[in-house]
Amino acid sequence: MKLILKFGLAAIGLLLFMFRNAHVHTLKRQTLHLEAIQPFKPFKMVFISDIHHRVLPENLIDFPVDFIIIGGDIAEKGVPLRKVEHNLKVLSAVAPVYFIWGNNDREVDEMELRRLFSRYGVQLLENDSIELFGNSRLKLVGLDYFAFRENPLDTAFAGVAADDTVIFVSHTPFIFPRVMEHYPVDFVLAGHTHGGQIRIGKWGLYKKGSLTKENGVYRLVSNGYGTTHLPLRLGAEAEYHVLTIKPKESTKLI
Repeated sequence: MKLILKFGLAAIGLLLFMFRNAHVHTLKRQTLHLEAIQPFKPFKMVFISDIHHRVLPENLIDFPVDFIIIGGDIAEKGVPLRKVEHNLKVLSAVAPVYFIWGNNDREVDEMELRRLFSRYGVQLLENDSIELFGNSRLKLVGLDYFAFRENPLDTAFAGVAADDTVIFVSHTPFIFPRVMEHYPVDFVLAGHTHGGQIRIGKWGLYKKGSLTKENGVYRLVSNGYGTTHLPLRLGAEAEYHVLTIKPKESTKLI
């Protein structure tokens, strides 16, 4: 009986620990040097994904940044739109905001979401690219992976030249190998996996989030800020990122 009680208390303690982990966060600060045919002034961007049910604190970003990217899943079924509005208000008060659709966002009323994005000046990237800071050779490309349109990557990269400096954002990282093989990119970002959310040692449903470099391309997969299904985390901390982007002399062929 005492053994069962000990196991019960240990299980309750672990659940409380996992619940606490799901409601704190880590800010990751990272610096990247991207090849640039046309040099650009260094800038700072924030990447936050998979907010889901969480409420962002007013002081989440209490430092200057040039823009913010929401990497999808700011909502899901059961998330009140007033909570989404609060989170958009917090982010848009800091800097311009770009948004990529996630797999759960359209579980709420899409038109209502679009109205909120418009109200707070959030720019959607739906299989297209934009110039950053008026630099025609510095591009931000966003993929609406879950819209199931024909040839979305061709559409997204239609305005991108082979020697541009390109930051590519998708909600899911599973598209990265195809993007890196067929399209010009320097930095690719995604969330979606939650880093496995609950990990036992090195084991988890997905790999833990990380920033890596492969064949000259930086890859960031974030653990994300919130949780889905169960408000629990273990071994995959909730996180968001401030990324300082600096130019370096390009070896790309003109």
